Amino acid sequence: MNTPIDDKKALIERSFQLAFDNDSLLFQIVDLFPMPIEIFAPDGTTVFVNRAFLEEYNISGPDQIVGKYNLLKDPVVNDELGLREYLLRAFEGETLSASDVKVPFKDMSSRYNTRNEDFDVEALYKDINSFPIWDGNNNIAYIVNVFVTTRMYQGRSDIAKAKEYIETHWLEEFDMDKVAQLVNLSRYHFSRLFKKHTSMTPFSYYQEIKIKKLKEALCDKNLSITEAFAACGEDYKGNYLKIFKEKTGMTPSQYRKTAAQE
Repeated sequence: MNTPIDDKKALIERSFQLAFDNDSLLFQIVDLFPMPIEIFAPDGTTVFVNRAFLEEYNISGPDQIVGKYNLLKDPVVNDELGLREYLLRAFEGETLSASDVKVPFKDMSSRYNTRNEDFDVEALYKDINSFPIWDGNNNIAYIVNVFVTTRMYQGRSDIAKAKEYIETHWLEEFDMDKVAQLVNLSRYHFSRLFKKHTSMTPFSYYQEIKIKKLKEALCDKNLSITEAFAACGEDYKGNYLKIFKEKTGMTPSQYRKTAAQE
């Protein structure tokens, strides 16, 4: 059963396919979209990026990318980010999605001649939605990548780095000393600084992430409630059942019923 997000992706794909008969019209439509979009030739070379893409990554103009960058030959994206198999399948014509991919800012800065003034994003994560556009002979004309932000970390670099680490390692047991060491602060100084900038302790932040993930798992009808807790690294009869009730004001069963009605 398709979700509203799946339906939106399918609508975008159909819209782009219908506009394919006229490249100029296709690119005009893509340029109006509020989310970053990059379009590639079948060989992996970038042929178009929209305004949202340029603004998102603080890039001075499309001439920095178009015709100069090849996604299939990028070792950072293919190997360091582990997307080689994903890209090979996408460029063979599959419609695919990759979740929560970290944007390689340092590499992009040198590759795209990124402007750094007033650009305080420390880390950025995106969902990538890839789909083909076919020509009249049923050959791939373009591959489209649509990027949707899932996580962004701004402000003080040490706090942003700590938040990123906690959200990335939410399945692990929380270790205050390890996070403090990561940002080169004492446990006491880190705790005070984190609370000052986020209005919660590091452990409370970790719990919030855990509860968010539990909510997402409970919305998966293929999982029992016990399995949803297990998928989040917790025992249904353990401490997080109580924490869940305190944070949401509902039992997991009540939350699942409420979420299903929305």
